Amino acid sequence: MRRWGRETAGMALLVAAGTTAMAALPVKQLGAPEVAPYVPIWGVLVLTAVVLAATGLGLTVGGRRRHGRAELRVLSWSWALTGVVLIVVSMWSSTAVLLALADTAPDPARRVELRLDAVKTGLTVGAGAAGLVALLLGVRRQWLGERTQAHQEYDATEKRVTELYTKAADQLGHDKAAVRLAGLYALERVAQHHAEHRQTIVDVICAYLRMPPTLVGPAPTGDREQELRALVDPQELQVRIAAQRILRDHLRWSRSEPSPPAAFWPGIDLDLTGAWLVKLDLTDCRMRLAGFGSATFEGFARFDRATFHGRTMFAGAVFTGTADWETANYKACFQEALFEGKTVFRETVFSQRADFRGTTFAGTTIFDQAVFKGLAAFRRTRFTAEALFGGVTFAGEAVFREALFAGPASFRDAAFAAAHAFWDARVEAAPGVSRSWPPGWRELPDPDGSARLVDDAVPDETASDRHDPSAPVS
Repeated sequence: MRRWGRETAGMALLVAAGTTAMAALPVKQLGAPEVAPYVPIWGVLVLTAVVLAATGLGLTVGGRRRHGRAELRVLSWSWALTGVVLIVVSMWSSTAVLLALADTAPDPARRVELRLDAVKTGLTVGAGAAGLVALLLGVRRQWLGERTQAHQEYDATEKRVTELYTKAADQLGHDKAAVRLAGLYALERVAQHHAEHRQTIVDVICAYLRMPPTLVGPAPTGDREQELRALVDPQELQVRIAAQRILRDHLRWSRSEPSPPAAFWPGIDLDLTGAWLVKLDLTDCRMRLAGFGSATFEGFARFDRATFHGRTMFAGAVFTGTADWETANYKACFQEALFEGKTVFRETVFSQRADFRGTTFAGTTIFDQAVFKGLAAFRRTRFTAEALFGGVTFAGEAVFREALFAGPASFRDAAFAAAHAFWDARVEAAPGVSRSWPPGWRELPDPDGSARLVDDAVPDETASDRHDPSAPVS
C-alpha cells in the first residue's frame, strides 16, 4: 500500500511539473515583472518545475521492490561526478552572469567593485550548491540507517517467530498429550499475531489431524467403529478436539455480523483429506478451498451456515454417526451452507441422517455414487448449476421438497429404497437443458416459464398435504 502511495504521489508531482513548465512559456512571452532583481517570474516557474519533476521521478522509480523489500542501489561515481559538475556549473554560471552585469556599469571604479562582488557571490553560490549536495548525501545516509534498522527489526521478528514455530511444531510430536496441547496453543498464538504465517500453521494443524489416531491397544481388525471407541487414547482424543476447536474459532464469522471478529483468519484453505475427525463443528465458518476427501467423521459433523468460497471435496468421506463420543447427534448437518465453487460428494457415505435443508450449491454439485443410509433432507436446497445424483443410493427417505434446480440435473440410475418426495420442487433451467428425474416424477410447466415437479401417482391438489419426513429434523 505504501509503495502504491509513493508512486501515485510521484505521478501527481510529475503532472504538476509539466503543468508548471507549460505555464512558464506564456509568462515569459508576456514579459511579466521580476520578483527580484535579475529573477524573472518565468525563471521561478521553470525552477519549480525542475524541482517537482525531480521529486516526482524519485518517488516513482525510487520505490522499486524486490521480494517485498525496497531495492537498494549503490551510489555510483556518476552521481558523485554529477554533484561536482553541479557545484562547478552553478558557481561558474552565477559568476559569469554577475560579471557580465558588472561590466555594464559606466563608472570604472564601480565596475571593479561589482566584479569583486560577483566573484564573492559566485563562490557563495558554489558553497551553497556544495551544501545542497552534502544535504542530499546526509538525507540518503539517514534513509540507509533507518532502512537498516527496519530490516534488523524485521529479521529479529522473523527469527523469533521461526523459533516459536519450530519449537511448537516439535511439541506436536511429543509423546505426552499436555505437551502436544501446549504446542497447538503456541502455534495458534503465533498465527494470531503474524497473519503471513497463518496458512502454514493451519497446514500443520491439518497435517496433525490427518495422522492416524493413537491407540491404546492393537489396531482394530473387526468392527472398526466399536473397537475405536474402546481403543482410542482419551488424551489423544482431547488433543484432536482442541485442534478442531482452534480451526473453528478462527474460521467462524457469522453472516449476522457485518464485520469479521478479531480472531477471524480470512482466506484460509483446509486440507483434511483422509483425516479422522470427532464431533467436528464448523458452524458459521468460512474457508476458501476445503478438502475432506476420504475423511472419517465420527459422531456428528456440523457445517451449518458455513461458506465454502472455492472448490470443496468430500469425495469418499464417511459420516459414521455411530461413535457415541459422549453426546453425538448421529448426523451430518449442512443447513443453510453456501458452496460457491465446485462441490464433490462422490462416493460419500452418510451412515445416519444427512441434512442439507436450505443449502445453496452455486457451482457444479456431484453426488454420484453417494450412499444415504438414513434420511436425506434436501428441502429448500438450491442447485444453481449442474446437479448430479447419478447412481446414488437412498436407503432411507429422500426429501427434495421445495428444492430449486436452475441448471442441468440428473438422477440417472439413482436407487430409492424408501419414499422420495419432490413436492413443490421447481425447475428454472432453460429449455433443452439435460435433466432426468426419478421414475414417476415429471415437470409441469408454469405460466412464468419455470416448472415444478409432480408425482404422477398423486393428484396435484393433494401433493402439498403429504407428510414431509424432513419436517421434524432438529
